[in-house]
Amino acid sequence: TVSGGGKSEISKSLNDAVIYGPIFIGDYEKDMKAVEEIITHDYSNCRASAKLGSDPSRPILSAGRTLGSVIKLLTPDDMYTKEHNVFVEKIPNHIRAIVFAIKKCYKPEMGANWKSKFTVDMTNGVPGHELKFNGRTMVGSYLRVGFLGSSGARRNFKLRQDFISADKVQMEDDITASVVVPQKYVPGLPKAEYGKYPSLKISQNCEWRLFQRPDDAIIPGYDKQTEKDMSETGLFCSNFEPQTPEQMKELTEQLYFYDLFTSDMQQHMKDAAEGKHGGDNKNICSAKPRLVDGKPTKNPRYLQVRPDVSMPIDRYLAEFGARLYRGIGSDTKCLFPVAGVLGGRRNNPPDELNGVAIRPLCVYNPIHYQELPELLMDYVCCVTGKSPSTTGAGSEGALSKGPFNAIGATADLNNMLVSMILTDYGGFSSAAGWIGPKYKVDHDISLLIPELWCRMTPQERDPKFLIENGYLEKID
Repeated sequence: TVSGGGKSEISKSLNDAVIYGPIFIGDYEKDMKAVEEIITHDYSNCRASAKLGSDPSRPILSAGRTLGSVIKLLTPDDMYTKEHNVFVEKIPNHIRAIVFAIKKCYKPEMGANWKSKFTVDMTNGVPGHELKFNGRTMVGSYLRVGFLGSSGARRNFKLRQDFISADKVQMEDDITASVVVPQKYVPGLPKAEYGKYPSLKISQNCEWRLFQRPDDAIIPGYDKQTEKDMSETGLFCSNFEPQTPEQMKELTEQLYFYDLFTSDMQQHMKDAAEGKHGGDNKNICSAKPRLVDGKPTKNPRYLQVRPDVSMPIDRYLAEFGARLYRGIGSDTKCLFPVAGVLGGRRNNPPDELNGVAIRPLCVYNPIHYQELPELLMDYVCCVTGKSPSTTGAGSEGALSKGPFNAIGATADLNNMLVSMILTDYGGFSSAAGWIGPKYKVDHDISLLIPELWCRMTPQERDPKFLIENGYLEKID
Protein backbone atom coordinates (compact mmCIF):
# COMPACT_ATOMS: atom_id res chain seq x y z
CA THR A 1 0.00 0.00 0.00
CA VAL A 2 1.48 3.34 -1.04
CA SER A 3 1.83 6.27 1.33
CA GLY A 4 -1.60 7.76 1.99
CA GLY A 5 -3.36 4.73 0.47
CA GLY A 6 -5.45 3.90 3.54
CA LYS A 7 -3.42 1.09 5.10
CA SER A 8 -4.27 2.17 8.64
CA GLU A 9 -7.89 3.01 7.87
CA ILE A 10 -8.80 -0.51 6.69
CA SER A 11 -8.21 -1.76 10.24
CA LYS A 12 -10.23 0.96 11.98
CA SER A 13 -13.85 0.54 13.02
CA LEU A 14 -16.44 1.87 10.61
CA ASN A 15 -18.42 3.07 13.63
CA ASP A 16 -16.18 6.15 13.80
CA ALA A 17 -17.57 7.25 10.43
CA VAL A 18 -21.23 6.49 11.14
CA ILE A 19 -23.46 9.54 11.64
CA TYR A 20 -26.75 9.35 13.53
CA GLY A 21 -29.63 11.58 12.57
CA PRO A 22 -33.38 11.73 12.00
CA ILE A 23 -35.16 9.69 9.33
CA PHE A 24 -36.46 12.18 6.80
CA ILE A 25 -39.69 12.09 4.86
CA GLY A 26 -40.61 14.40 1.97
CA ASP A 27 -44.30 15.06 1.48
CA TYR A 28 -45.85 13.13 4.38
CA GLU A 29 -49.17 12.23 2.73
CA LYS A 30 -47.59 11.36 -0.63
CA ASP A 31 -44.72 9.35 0.84
CA MET A 32 -46.88 7.46 3.35
CA LYS A 33 -49.27 6.54 0.55
CA ALA A 34 -46.31 5.07 -1.37
CA VAL A 35 -45.18 3.21 1.76
CA GLU A 36 -48.69 1.81 2.28
CA GLU A 37 -48.81 0.57 -1.32
CA ILE A 38 -45.52 -1.29 -0.83
CA ILE A 39 -46.63 -2.82 2.48
CA THR A 40 -50.01 -3.98 1.12
CA HIS A 41 -48.61 -5.16 -2.24
CA ASP A 42 -49.27 -8.80 -3.20
CA TYR A 43 -45.96 -10.70 -3.18
CA SER A 44 -47.42 -14.18 -3.68
CA ASN A 45 -46.02 -14.57 -7.18
CA CYS A 46 -42.72 -12.71 -6.83
CA ARG A 47 -40.43 -15.74 -7.00
CA ALA A 48 -39.14 -17.02 -10.32
CA SER A 49 -39.50 -20.58 -9.01
CA ALA A 50 -41.91 -21.75 -6.31
CA LYS A 51 -39.29 -24.26 -5.13
CA LEU A 52 -36.96 -21.53 -3.86
CA GLY A 53 -37.11 -20.86 -0.13
CA SER A 54 -40.13 -20.29 2.04
CA ASP A 55 -43.61 -19.03 1.19
CA PRO A 56 -43.23 -15.56 -0.38
CA SER A 57 -46.84 -14.59 0.25
CA ARG A 58 -46.30 -13.48 3.85
CA PRO A 59 -47.23 -9.80 4.33
CA ILE A 60 -44.34 -7.40 4.99
CA LEU A 61 -45.61 -6.64 8.50
CA SER A 62 -46.22 -10.31 9.35
CA ALA A 63 -44.57 -11.52 12.57
CA GLY A 64 -43.33 -14.46 10.52
CA ARG A 65 -41.19 -12.19 8.33
CA THR A 66 -38.01 -10.66 9.74
CA LEU A 67 -36.56 -7.27 8.88
CA GLY A 68 -33.77 -9.04 6.96
CA SER A 69 -36.40 -10.93 4.98
CA VAL A 70 -38.12 -7.66 4.04
CA ILE A 71 -34.80 -6.12 2.98
CA LYS A 72 -34.12 -9.16 0.79
CA LEU A 73 -37.66 -9.00 -0.64
CA LEU A 74 -37.22 -5.36 -1.68
CA THR A 75 -33.79 -5.93 -3.25
CA PRO A 76 -33.59 -6.96 -6.93
CA ASP A 77 -32.36 -10.54 -7.35
CA ASP A 78 -32.32 -13.31 -9.95
CA MET A 79 -34.50 -15.42 -7.66
CA TYR A 80 -37.42 -13.04 -8.34
CA THR A 81 -39.52 -12.54 -11.45
CA LYS A 82 -38.73 -9.76 -13.90
CA GLU A 83 -41.96 -7.97 -12.94
CA HIS A 84 -41.05 -8.01 -9.24
CA ASN A 85 -37.54 -6.69 -9.89
CA VAL A 86 -38.98 -3.84 -12.02
CA PHE A 87 -41.40 -3.02 -9.19
CA VAL A 88 -38.57 -2.98 -6.62
CA GLU A 89 -36.20 -0.91 -8.75
CA LYS A 90 -38.82 1.85 -9.03
CA ILE A 91 -38.99 2.31 -5.24
CA PRO A 92 -37.14 5.55 -4.28
CA ASN A 93 -34.38 5.01 -1.72
CA HIS A 94 -35.93 7.31 0.89
CA ILE A 95 -39.25 5.41 0.62
CA ARG A 96 -37.44 2.10 1.02
CA ALA A 97 -35.70 3.43 4.17
CA ILE A 98 -39.08 4.42 5.67
CA VAL A 99 -40.52 0.95 4.95
CA PHE A 100 -37.58 -0.69 6.76
CA ALA A 101 -37.93 1.71 9.72
CA ILE A 102 -41.64 0.96 10.03
CA LYS A 103 -41.00 -2.79 9.83
CA LYS A 104 -38.42 -2.54 12.62
CA CYS A 105 -40.82 -0.67 14.94
CA TYR A 106 -44.04 -2.50 14.05
CA LYS A 107 -45.83 -4.52 16.76
CA PRO A 108 -48.66 -7.01 16.03
CA GLU A 109 -51.03 -5.16 18.35
CA MET A 110 -50.94 -2.16 15.97
CA GLY A 111 -52.84 -4.18 13.38
CA ALA A 112 -53.92 -2.19 10.35
CA ASN A 113 -53.73 1.05 12.35
CA TRP A 114 -49.92 1.23 12.12
CA LYS A 115 -49.94 4.42 10.04
CA SER A 116 -51.28 6.51 12.94
CA LYS A 117 -48.17 5.63 14.98
CA PHE A 118 -45.82 7.24 12.45
CA THR A 119 -46.28 10.99 12.21
CA VAL A 120 -44.60 14.34 11.64
CA ASP A 121 -45.00 17.60 13.54
CA MET A 122 -46.70 20.66 12.08
CA THR A 123 -44.34 23.65 11.90
CA ASN A 124 -45.80 27.05 10.98
CA GLY A 125 -48.83 25.25 9.64
CA VAL A 126 -46.76 23.02 7.33
CA PRO A 127 -46.01 19.29 7.87
CA GLY A 128 -42.42 18.72 8.98
CA HIS A 129 -39.93 16.23 7.57
CA GLU A 130 -38.65 14.32 10.63
CA LEU A 131 -40.50 11.02 10.97
CA LYS A 132 -41.71 10.21 14.49
CA PHE A 133 -42.84 6.99 16.11
CA ASN A 134 -45.26 7.41 19.02
CA GLY A 135 -44.23 11.07 19.22
CA ARG A 136 -40.46 10.38 19.40
CA THR A 137 -38.09 11.31 16.58
CA MET A 138 -36.87 8.22 14.77
CA VAL A 139 -33.09 7.95 14.43
CA GLY A 140 -31.28 6.38 11.50
CA SER A 141 -27.60 5.72 10.81
CA TYR A 142 -25.82 7.32 7.87
CA LEU A 143 -22.37 6.87 6.35
CA ARG A 144 -20.23 9.50 4.65
CA VAL A 145 -18.82 8.37 1.32
CA GLY A 146 -16.97 11.28 -0.23
CA PHE A 147 -17.75 14.93 -0.77
CA LEU A 148 -19.89 16.93 -3.18
CA GLY A 149 -17.91 18.90 -5.75
CA SER A 150 -16.07 22.06 -4.79
CA SER A 151 -18.53 22.90 -2.00
CA GLY A 152 -17.04 20.24 0.29
CA ALA A 153 -20.50 19.11 1.43
CA ARG A 154 -20.58 15.52 2.67
CA ARG A 155 -22.24 12.80 0.61
CA ASN A 156 -24.13 10.81 3.25
CA PHE A 157 -25.95 7.55 2.59
CA LYS A 158 -28.55 5.81 4.74
CA LEU A 159 -27.44 2.49 6.23
CA ARG A 160 -29.79 -0.47 6.50
CA GLN A 161 -31.79 -0.67 9.71
CA ASP A 162 -30.14 -3.99 10.57
CA PHE A 163 -26.57 -2.92 9.72
CA ILE A 164 -23.82 -3.88 12.18
CA SER A 165 -20.24 -2.99 11.31
CA ALA A 166 -17.55 -5.65 11.13
CA ASP A 167 -15.21 -6.27 14.06
CA LYS A 168 -11.61 -5.99 12.86
CA VAL A 169 -8.35 -7.25 14.32
CA GLN A 170 -5.25 -5.60 12.85
CA MET A 171 -2.65 -8.31 12.27
CA GLU A 172 0.26 -6.15 11.08
CA ASP A 173 1.27 -2.79 9.62
CA ASP A 174 4.53 -1.76 7.94
CA ILE A 175 7.02 -4.55 8.72
CA THR A 176 5.91 -8.13 8.17
CA ALA A 177 7.59 -11.47 7.68
CA SER A 178 5.77 -13.96 5.46
CA VAL A 179 6.11 -17.45 4.03
CA VAL A 180 4.20 -19.31 1.29
CA VAL A 181 3.36 -22.97 1.92
CA PRO A 182 1.24 -25.56 0.10
CA GLN A 183 -2.34 -25.49 1.35
CA LYS A 184 -2.29 -29.19 2.29
CA TYR A 185 0.31 -28.47 5.00
CA VAL A 186 -1.95 -26.00 6.85
CA PRO A 187 -4.44 -27.96 8.99
CA GLY A 188 -7.86 -26.92 10.23
CA LEU A 189 -8.77 -24.41 7.52
CA PRO A 190 -12.33 -24.13 6.14
CA LYS A 191 -12.31 -25.48 2.58
CA ALA A 192 -14.95 -22.98 1.43
CA GLU A 193 -12.63 -20.09 2.29
CA TYR A 194 -9.20 -21.46 1.34
CA GLY A 195 -9.86 -24.59 -0.75
CA LYS A 196 -9.36 -22.93 -4.14
CA TYR A 197 -5.83 -21.70 -3.39
CA PRO A 198 -3.02 -24.19 -4.21
CA SER A 199 -0.70 -22.43 -1.74
CA LEU A 200 -1.22 -19.93 1.06
CA LYS A 201 0.73 -16.97 2.39
CA ILE A 202 1.09 -16.79 6.18
CA SER A 203 2.29 -13.48 7.59
CA GLN A 204 3.65 -12.43 10.98
CA ASN A 205 3.84 -8.92 12.43
CA CYS A 206 7.33 -7.69 13.37
CA GLU A 207 6.45 -4.44 15.16
CA TRP A 208 5.43 -3.42 18.66
CA ARG A 209 4.37 0.09 17.69
CA LEU A 210 2.75 1.07 14.41
CA PHE A 211 3.84 4.26 12.59
CA GLN A 212 0.51 5.99 12.01
CA ARG A 213 -0.51 9.15 10.17
CA PRO A 214 -3.97 10.11 11.50
CA ASP A 215 -5.21 12.18 8.55
CA ASP A 216 -8.80 12.36 9.83
CA ALA A 217 -7.87 13.32 13.40
CA ILE A 218 -7.95 16.97 12.35
CA ILE A 219 -11.75 16.60 12.52
CA PRO A 220 -12.58 16.63 16.28
CA GLY A 221 -14.34 13.44 17.38
CA TYR A 222 -14.03 11.66 14.03
CA ASP A 223 -11.03 9.35 14.63
CA LYS A 224 -11.94 7.94 18.03
CA GLN A 225 -9.06 5.45 18.15
CA THR A 226 -6.44 8.16 17.54
CA GLU A 227 -7.97 10.41 20.20
CA LYS A 228 -7.86 7.55 22.69
CA ASP A 229 -4.24 6.74 21.82
CA MET A 230 -3.07 10.35 21.94
CA SER A 231 -4.71 11.02 25.29
CA GLU A 232 -2.70 8.28 27.03
CA THR A 233 0.74 8.47 28.66
CA GLY A 234 3.88 7.21 26.92
CA LEU A 235 2.97 8.79 23.59
CA PHE A 236 5.54 9.20 20.80
CA CYS A 237 4.40 11.74 18.20
CA SER A 238 5.76 14.26 15.70
CA ASN A 239 4.43 17.18 13.69
CA PHE A 240 1.83 18.20 16.29
CA GLU A 241 1.81 21.79 17.53
CA PRO A 242 3.00 22.08 21.18
CA GLN A 243 0.30 23.73 23.28
CA THR A 244 1.01 25.60 26.51
CA PRO A 245 -1.53 25.34 29.36
CA GLU A 246 -2.79 28.79 28.40
CA GLN A 247 -3.27 27.78 24.77
CA MET A 248 -4.95 24.53 25.76
CA LYS A 249 -7.28 26.44 28.07
CA GLU A 250 -8.32 28.61 25.13
CA LEU A 251 -9.10 25.47 23.11
CA THR A 252 -11.25 24.03 25.91
CA GLU A 253 -13.20 27.28 26.04
CA GLN A 254 -14.04 27.05 22.32
CA LEU A 255 -17.12 24.95 22.99
CA TYR A 256 -18.00 24.51 19.29
CA PHE A 257 -14.56 22.84 18.98
CA TYR A 258 -14.02 21.18 22.37
CA ASP A 259 -17.45 19.56 22.63
CA LEU A 260 -16.88 17.54 19.45
CA PHE A 261 -13.99 15.52 20.89
CA THR A 262 -14.34 12.13 22.55
CA SER A 263 -14.34 12.07 26.36
CA ASP A 264 -10.74 10.76 26.34
CA MET A 265 -9.37 13.75 24.44
CA GLN A 266 -11.57 16.19 26.37
CA GLN A 267 -10.13 14.96 29.67
CA HIS A 268 -6.60 15.07 28.25
CA MET A 269 -7.05 18.68 27.12
CA LYS A 270 -8.60 19.67 30.45
CA ASP A 271 -5.73 18.14 32.41
CA ALA A 272 -3.18 19.82 30.12
CA ALA A 273 -4.91 23.19 30.58
CA GLU A 274 -4.61 22.75 34.36
CA GLY A 275 -0.90 21.86 34.10
CA LYS A 276 -1.32 18.33 35.46
CA HIS A 277 0.98 16.62 32.96
CA GLY A 278 4.26 17.88 34.46
CA GLY A 279 7.50 18.44 32.56
CA ASP A 280 7.53 21.69 30.61
CA ASN A 281 3.70 21.56 30.68
CA LYS A 282 3.51 21.64 26.90
CA ASN A 283 1.16 19.13 25.34
CA ILE A 284 -0.66 18.29 22.13
CA CYS A 285 -4.20 18.17 20.79
CA SER A 286 -5.01 15.50 18.19
CA ALA A 287 -6.75 18.07 15.93
CA LYS A 288 -3.89 20.59 16.01
CA PRO A 289 -1.02 19.44 13.75
CA ARG A 290 2.16 21.50 13.49
CA LEU A 291 1.94 24.69 11.43
CA VAL A 292 4.33 24.90 8.46
CA ASP A 293 4.39 28.24 6.66
CA GLY A 294 1.16 29.09 8.45
CA LYS A 295 -0.66 25.95 7.28
CA PRO A 296 -1.30 22.64 9.13
CA THR A 297 1.15 19.95 8.02
CA LYS A 298 -0.32 17.02 6.12
CA ASN A 299 2.16 14.59 7.70
CA PRO A 300 1.32 14.31 11.44
CA ARG A 301 2.60 11.06 12.94
CA TYR A 302 2.42 9.01 16.10
CA LEU A 303 3.42 5.54 17.27
CA GLN A 304 0.41 3.40 18.15
CA VAL A 305 0.80 0.36 20.38
CA ARG A 306 -0.36 -2.68 18.40
CA PRO A 307 -4.15 -3.01 18.83
CA ASP A 308 -3.90 -6.75 19.50
CA VAL A 309 -1.62 -5.89 22.44
CA SER A 310 -3.53 -2.90 23.80
CA MET A 311 -6.88 -4.67 23.27
CA PRO A 312 -6.04 -8.39 23.64
CA ILE A 313 -9.65 -9.44 24.21
CA ASP A 314 -10.52 -8.57 20.59
CA ARG A 315 -7.79 -10.88 19.27
CA TYR A 316 -8.77 -13.61 21.75
CA LEU A 317 -12.47 -13.50 20.79
CA ALA A 318 -11.64 -13.53 17.06
CA GLU A 319 -9.38 -16.56 17.46
CA PHE A 320 -11.82 -18.36 19.77
CA GLY A 321 -14.66 -17.80 17.30
CA ALA A 322 -12.50 -19.16 14.47
CA ARG A 323 -11.67 -22.26 16.53
CA LEU A 324 -15.35 -22.95 17.13
CA TYR A 325 -16.19 -22.43 13.45
CA ARG A 326 -13.33 -24.64 12.24
CA GLY A 327 -13.78 -27.25 14.96
CA ILE A 328 -10.15 -27.23 16.12
CA GLY A 329 -8.93 -27.63 19.70
CA SER A 330 -6.51 -25.60 21.76
CA ASP A 331 -3.66 -27.98 20.88
CA THR A 332 -3.83 -27.00 17.19
CA LYS A 333 -2.35 -23.72 15.96
CA CYS A 334 -5.08 -21.37 14.69
CA LEU A 335 -3.64 -19.74 11.59
CA PHE A 336 -5.10 -16.92 9.52
CA PRO A 337 -3.54 -17.12 6.04
CA VAL A 338 -3.95 -14.27 3.57
CA ALA A 339 -7.33 -14.54 1.82
CA GLY A 340 -7.29 -11.32 -0.18
CA VAL A 341 -4.74 -8.93 -1.70
CA LEU A 342 -6.07 -5.36 -1.78
CA GLY A 343 -3.41 -2.69 -2.10
CA GLY A 344 -4.32 0.90 -1.33
CA ARG A 345 -3.75 3.63 -3.92
CA ARG A 346 -3.28 7.33 -3.23
CA ASN A 347 -5.16 9.10 -6.04
CA ASN A 348 -4.71 12.83 -6.61
CA PRO A 349 -6.54 15.46 -8.72
CA PRO A 350 -4.71 18.18 -10.71
CA ASP A 351 -2.70 20.27 -8.24
CA GLU A 352 0.38 22.39 -7.93
CA LEU A 353 3.32 22.65 -5.54
CA ASN A 354 5.40 25.81 -5.29
CA GLY A 355 3.89 27.01 -8.55
CA VAL A 356 4.70 23.80 -10.41
CA ALA A 357 1.73 21.87 -11.84
CA ILE A 358 1.24 18.30 -10.67
CA ARG A 359 -0.51 16.00 -13.11
CA PRO A 360 -3.69 14.21 -12.02
CA LEU A 361 -3.09 10.60 -11.00
CA CYS A 362 -6.55 9.31 -10.17
CA VAL A 363 -7.50 6.70 -12.75
CA TYR A 364 -8.29 3.92 -10.26
CA ASN A 365 -11.83 2.83 -9.44
CA PRO A 366 -12.97 2.25 -5.83
CA ILE A 367 -12.09 -1.43 -6.37
CA HIS A 368 -9.75 -1.96 -9.32
CA TYR A 369 -8.58 -5.41 -10.43
CA GLN A 370 -5.25 -5.84 -12.20
CA GLU A 371 -3.99 -9.04 -13.81
CA LEU A 372 -0.59 -10.23 -12.67
CA PRO A 373 1.71 -8.73 -15.35
CA GLU A 374 0.13 -5.29 -14.93
CA LEU A 375 0.01 -5.69 -11.15
CA LEU A 376 3.76 -6.43 -11.03
CA MET A 377 4.55 -3.38 -13.15
CA ASP A 378 2.41 -1.26 -10.88
CA TYR A 379 4.12 -2.60 -7.75
CA VAL A 380 7.52 -1.76 -9.26
CA CYS A 381 6.82 1.99 -9.35
CA CYS A 382 3.38 2.64 -7.80
CA VAL A 383 3.24 6.06 -9.42
CA THR A 384 1.34 8.32 -7.06
CA GLY A 385 0.52 11.97 -6.78
CA LYS A 386 1.42 14.42 -4.04
CA SER A 387 1.91 12.09 -1.09
CA PRO A 388 1.77 13.60 2.42
CA SER A 389 4.99 11.69 3.20
CA THR A 390 7.05 13.00 0.30
CA THR A 391 7.48 16.17 -1.71
CA GLY A 392 5.98 16.50 -5.14
CA ALA A 393 4.80 13.70 -7.37
CA GLY A 394 6.81 10.55 -7.68
CA SER A 395 7.22 6.84 -7.21
CA GLU A 396 6.13 5.06 -4.05
CA GLY A 397 6.83 1.51 -5.15
CA ALA A 398 9.53 -1.08 -4.58
CA LEU A 399 12.21 1.03 -6.28
CA SER A 400 11.82 3.87 -3.75
CA LYS A 401 11.84 1.76 -0.56
CA GLY A 402 15.60 1.35 -0.21
CA PRO A 403 15.91 3.43 3.00
CA PHE A 404 13.24 1.31 4.69
CA ASN A 405 14.23 -2.15 3.52
CA ALA A 406 17.51 -4.05 3.80
CA ILE A 407 16.33 -6.52 1.14
CA GLY A 408 17.08 -5.59 -2.46
CA ALA A 409 14.18 -4.38 -4.57
CA THR A 410 14.65 -7.19 -7.11
CA ALA A 411 14.50 -9.83 -4.36
CA ASP A 412 11.33 -8.26 -2.94
CA LEU A 413 9.67 -8.09 -6.34
CA ASN A 414 10.67 -11.65 -7.16
CA ASN A 415 9.18 -12.87 -3.87
CA MET A 416 5.96 -11.01 -4.62
CA LEU A 417 5.72 -12.40 -8.16
CA VAL A 418 6.45 -16.00 -7.15
CA SER A 419 4.01 -15.86 -4.21
CA MET A 420 1.19 -14.51 -6.41
CA ILE A 421 1.82 -17.28 -8.95
CA LEU A 422 1.94 -20.02 -6.30
CA THR A 423 -1.12 -18.84 -4.38
CA ASP A 424 -3.23 -17.74 -7.36
CA TYR A 425 -4.44 -14.73 -5.37
CA GLY A 426 -6.20 -11.96 -7.27
CA GLY A 427 -4.65 -8.50 -7.00
CA PHE A 428 -7.09 -5.67 -6.32
CA SER A 429 -6.48 -2.00 -5.54
CA SER A 430 -8.66 0.26 -3.40
CA ALA A 431 -8.75 4.01 -3.89
CA ALA A 432 -7.99 6.75 -1.37
CA GLY A 433 -8.07 10.48 -1.96
CA TRP A 434 -9.99 10.89 -5.21
CA ILE A 435 -11.99 8.87 -7.76
CA GLY A 436 -11.20 10.77 -10.94
CA PRO A 437 -10.54 14.54 -10.78
CA LYS A 438 -14.04 15.45 -9.54
CA TYR A 439 -14.89 13.06 -6.68
CA LYS A 440 -13.06 13.49 -3.39
CA VAL A 441 -13.38 10.47 -1.09
CA ASP A 442 -10.45 10.80 1.38
CA HIS A 443 -10.29 7.43 3.23
CA ASP A 444 -14.03 6.70 3.06
CA ILE A 445 -13.50 3.91 0.51
CA SER A 446 -10.63 2.46 2.57
CA LEU A 447 -12.95 2.10 5.56
CA LEU A 448 -15.58 0.41 3.40
CA ILE A 449 -13.36 -2.21 1.73
CA PRO A 450 -13.17 -4.68 4.67
CA GLU A 451 -16.92 -4.28 5.26
CA LEU A 452 -17.60 -5.31 1.66
CA TRP A 453 -14.97 -8.03 1.47
CA CYS A 454 -16.02 -9.87 4.63
CA ARG A 455 -19.64 -10.00 3.43
CA MET A 456 -18.75 -11.41 0.01
CA THR A 457 -18.55 -15.16 -0.50
CA PRO A 458 -15.21 -16.70 -1.57
CA GLN A 459 -16.69 -17.11 -5.05
CA GLU A 460 -17.69 -13.43 -5.19
CA ARG A 461 -14.11 -12.43 -4.29
CA ASP A 462 -12.72 -14.47 -7.19
CA PRO A 463 -11.78 -12.15 -10.11
CA LYS A 464 -12.52 -14.91 -12.65
CA PHE A 465 -16.10 -15.19 -11.34
CA LEU A 466 -16.52 -11.40 -11.30
CA ILE A 467 -15.31 -11.04 -14.90
CA GLU A 468 -17.33 -14.00 -16.25
CA ASN A 469 -20.55 -12.68 -14.68
CA GLY A 470 -20.12 -9.07 -15.77
CA TYR A 471 -19.33 -7.59 -12.33
CA LEU A 472 -16.00 -6.20 -13.52
CA GLU A 473 -15.78 -4.13 -16.69
CA LYS A 474 -12.48 -3.93 -18.55
CA ILE A 475 -11.00 -0.49 -19.09
CA ASP A 476 -8.85 -0.16 -22.21
